Amino acid sequence: MRKRFKTANIPLIIVILLVLAVFFGEAIRIHITSPDAKYETVATARSSSATNGTRTPTQVKSGDYISLGKYNGKDVVWRCVSIDEKGPLMLADNVIDTLPYDAMTSDNNRSKSHSRNYKRDTYGSNYWKDSNMRSWLNSTAVAGEVKWLCGNPPKADYVDGNAYDQKAGFLNDFSKAEIAAMKTVTQRSLVSHPEYKHGFYDGDGRSDLEFNYYIDSVASNFDSAYGENSTEKVFLLDVKQVNAVWKNFDDYYVGRNEQGTAWPYWLRTPVSNCNHDMRYVHSNGSVGRESPHRSYIGVRPAFYLDTEYYVATSGNGTKANPYIGSAPDKVEEDYTVAEPEDDPNQEWDINIEQKLELTLGTYYSKDGKYANPTIPVYTIQKTRSDTENMVIVICGEGYTKSQQRKFLSDVKKVWQGAMQYEPYRSYADRFNVYALCTASESSFKNGGSTFFDVVVSDKNSSSISTNMGNAWKNHIFERCIGPTFIEQIHDAHVPNNTEPDVFKWDDNEQYPPFYYVHNYINQFALLVNTDQNFGDNYTNLPFGFHYFITPADSYRAAKTFTHELGHGLLGLGDEYMASTTQQTDLTSLNVAHTHDPNNVKWKQLLGFRKTYTCNALGYGNAYNSSFECLMRDTDYPLCEVCKLQGYKRLSQLVSGKSLYVADPEVKKYTGQYSAYSDFVDTTYTGYYNFANYRSGVVLSGADKNKFNAGMAGEKIELRTIVQNLSDVTERYVTMKVWIKRADGSVGTTVGGSRLEATQTFTIPVWSEKSKFWAKGALEYKGSDFNSGLASCSLIYQIPADTALYDGDTVAFEVTDENGNVLANDGTETQTYANVNIEYKFEDGSDIPNASKAVIPVPVGTTLDWTAPPALLGHTFIRAEGQNGTVNGSGQTVTYYYAKQTDSHIHNWGDWISNGNGTHTRTCKKDSGHTETANCSGGTATCENKAVCSVCGVAYGDKLGHNYGEVKYTWTDNTCKAERVCKHDSTHIESETVTATGTTITAATCKEKGKMKYTATFVNTAFAAQEKEVDIDFAPHTYGEWKDEIPATTEDFGTKGHKDCSVCGRHFDKDGNEITELRIAKIGTHNVVINGESKFYAHGESVTVTAEDKEGKEFVGWQDETGKIVSTKKEYNFKVEEEKTLTAVYEDKSSGGGEITPPAKKDGLSGGQIAGIVIGTVLLAGIGGFAIFWFVVKKKSFADLISAIKETVNKVLKKGNKEE
Repeated sequence: MRKRFKTANIPLIIVILLVLAVFFGEAIRIHITSPDAKYETVATARSSSATNGTRTPTQVKSGDYISLGKYNGKDVVWRCVSIDEKGPLMLADNVIDTLPYDAMTSDNNRSKSHSRNYKRDTYGSNYWKDSNMRSWLNSTAVAGEVKWLCGNPPKADYVDGNAYDQKAGFLNDFSKAEIAAMKTVTQRSLVSHPEYKHGFYDGDGRSDLEFNYYIDSVASNFDSAYGENSTEKVFLLDVKQVNAVWKNFDDYYVGRNEQGTAWPYWLRTPVSNCNHDMRYVHSNGSVGRESPHRSYIGVRPAFYLDTEYYVATSGNGTKANPYIGSAPDKVEEDYTVAEPEDDPNQEWDINIEQKLELTLGTYYSKDGKYANPTIPVYTIQKTRSDTENMVIVICGEGYTKSQQRKFLSDVKKVWQGAMQYEPYRSYADRFNVYALCTASESSFKNGGSTFFDVVVSDKNSSSISTNMGNAWKNHIFERCIGPTFIEQIHDAHVPNNTEPDVFKWDDNEQYPPFYYVHNYINQFALLVNTDQNFGDNYTNLPFGFHYFITPADSYRAAKTFTHELGHGLLGLGDEYMASTTQQTDLTSLNVAHTHDPNNVKWKQLLGFRKTYTCNALGYGNAYNSSFECLMRDTDYPLCEVCKLQGYKRLSQLVSGKSLYVADPEVKKYTGQYSAYSDFVDTTYTGYYNFANYRSGVVLSGADKNKFNAGMAGEKIELRTIVQNLSDVTERYVTMKVWIKRADGSVGTTVGGSRLEATQTFTIPVWSEKSKFWAKGALEYKGSDFNSGLASCSLIYQIPADTALYDGDTVAFEVTDENGNVLANDGTETQTYANVNIEYKFEDGSDIPNASKAVIPVPVGTTLDWTAPPALLGHTFIRAEGQNGTVNGSGQTVTYYYAKQTDSHIHNWGDWISNGNGTHTRTCKKDSGHTETANCSGGTATCENKAVCSVCGVAYGDKLGHNYGEVKYTWTDNTCKAERVCKHDSTHIESETVTATGTTITAATCKEKGKMKYTATFVNTAFAAQEKEVDIDFAPHTYGEWKDEIPATTEDFGTKGHKDCSVCGRHFDKDGNEITELRIAKIGTHNVVINGESKFYAHGESVTVTAEDKEGKEFVGWQDETGKIVSTKKEYNFKVEEEKTLTAVYEDKSSGGGEITPPAKKDGLSGGQIAGIVIGTVLLAGIGGFAIFWFVVKKKSFADLISAIKETVNKVLKKGNKEE
């Protein structure tokens, strides 16, 4: 049977393939009706009297030839290859030349499509509308004068040959009447991803064009692909048009040069999923792809004939005698091809009363376009002075002057979106946000010149380009914008004495003069006017970088902005990296190198909410604390670790908060996920199991109603994470949990005891605060994650005699040592209201350039904001709506300012200390203008005052030493006392003394003695220390020696020995203890069984039995040599010599074990891959056979059916014979 199957199998498979091939074969055999069929094959013009009244236009049929224009001194012959709604499509009969499609980006040239992808710097652009080819084909210019639409001429060294930047335009040798015969048409041209990701597309197409080599399928999804309209006279065929040529004239679509040799030629259709490659028709008829700068591919232009005006003066339309004519009666202006345009409206659409005036040198604006920009400044949000709040400066990229209202709207959108996330929301009123309207010449999506030269790579990576001649453009924030903003707008008004155009080779001289900018501006952001999806942060403070780039209109613009703000402001890392190092573990706030739950940095948070340890990508050695975090996936908020670290970072930048309390949670306590060992599985399966378990036991927040009447006798856990934000004061928090009835009362047991529990926790000082991204720090070198941190857990068992009812819930609150409520069971579901801040002059009119701010505030809180004393040069007078209780959205606080009409840009002198913790400076233009401010900056130490970073004078108080607990260390009879200052770990006090020993109990040979050592210190901060130690056993007290008494057949003998008079034990001459004094009778032997000594006669039979022991399994009887002599519990032996036997046991096996499911794998299974391979081979076979049967052999469907029947009959007959 097996043999029959093998021989019959192959024909049967062939039969099946033949059946399936029918459908493919018929599809190939049937010639699809040309889309041109709905148009006449003769293009007939309207009557001449309706158009020109003089000459009758010539009818041009499909297939006719015309001669129109000259190129290189020779007539150009065209053939009508198709007729559609635009008229006769005329295609050059031959390839007219071999020229590159587009050149590489030239030096110092900001081109349009070339700016959208850096690969075009190397290969040229595949964007038709500003290509060199479109520029040249539609140009009538003389040699060397062609206008290259993208700004990058096809000159030597920027194409790989056949440079044509000095050639005349293709239409240069056409008469005006001949050019008039070419219709100016608007048609669809496909675009590749650098275009459509910038918004350059029209219509409904939303896919890449499939890349098919064969002419019959090159335009398979043309209508659903990304494209846009372009308008011109002369063009290259696209894939749909060349497909129509094939359908109408078979292999005429294959190009040939003047000698008749088949030659490749360009199409205008790009490879749409590539940033640079173009499609072309190969000399063998297939459609290939090539870089635009290559020069071996030919040019075969096309145009639509204007049949309303075309008049032939000779010829009959054949190839041998083509029509010769033009459009002599058509009146049109000199032809110039349309180029991509930017917004023509370059007028400001906003108020520019408050502005910065910059002067940018050649490092930042080499071509001078932005050398002296006017930058309107808008206050988006300001709740306090800039010296008290964090300052955020957001600039626009790719917004023209007439798009600045959109920019301001976009800034508000992304900023208000960010403020919905913790920890930003808790600090929402501590940000002052400014929008700098940096107007660009071109809108970003149009790809022209933009203020910051931002480019986006094909991998959606954005950056400020320094390859456009502006070598220091990516330093424009800290070197140009920042110093000017701080001098003119920021409340600090620090004079700008920097030299941004001076280059210095020594980094220690080049960068430090600008470090002060980061003390006054906490984050620069660059918002790009595009719907592309990208986001990139650049933070390297020692080298000046502190900005990020995000899009304004992507579907997740606000989330991306928040993510990048997490990098730039909070110092958080991406949580999707593959590898880390020990150094990364030290310097990263939220990524770990180790996954050992006993050592991972967030070990105190494990099990709290969704804190776990997860392998970031399922491979590598990078670990995160959750799979659900904004720094990994923008569909989630920040995880608990990121919120904690972010809160710590923000507390370093502004004062006012002394404790961080994570939103507490209540869970049913089962003991699961309570030990570090429960968190060893770092796979997604491990995390999923943990998250699923947590979901089933959580009883707080949105799940508080899961608490039910059946939980009497169960344990519940209230847990939170508390971070001390002080490095000086130890704190205490008290957690209280109770069962709350539906009426708000506290539940009780049957006996009337209240169902509640309370526990107080000590929160240690944040001793490493100075190491954690302190204000003014340029880098983070690492600190102890757990410094100042406490995991607070209160476990309460509900008494079994409790009657619980529907509607009961678990209530709780967390308070500090002063009784202030830090969190309660409503915190997690706390609602927020948007409070508006309006900035007005005292007459009620709006202050120009000051937008209405929107601040999220918890409902029920009391506003305690302090109005900024100055706003855009105006002086604060009063506030309305301040200090009220927030009860819902729509509340408004209004700050009124006195208008300063004589304001000028101050030219401030230096700050001079007043000796009382303040400093003053005087305007050089008007000595009546002074400013006084509190000294700030610097760090006080134990022994020195802080030095003001502004005036350079010491101020305030010394910290004084704040020593931690004393550590005492004993070494033999010496004791060392040591304590370390919490402010400075190098400040150590220590003292070592020799202790005095006193005998408490003398030692004997029966018991050890006791000795007490007492250490007394000179330093009164060190307490006297005592320790007791054992005194070793005293020597034995021996009596006189007793000689051996030999044994006889009747009596035991006695070994020679001496006795201790204290303990009574026996010893030999060397002091070795004798446990058995007796000497066996002659004819007997001493046998020790399980430590018990017995004497047996020589040859006597002895049986020993091992006892059963719980949890143990008997192994065997072991003799004095360690050998197992029997594995039976009952062992019988004959006594022939002294012997020792010991019963040996081992632990019983527990058996069983939990089966851990395999980790979830991404990607295709082996079976799926095999299926794909087999399916691919099968389809290839079917297709090949179909071509062979229907095309090569030219057989019909009926022939195939007949062949199948014949094959089946042969197989069955052969099978019957073998069987």
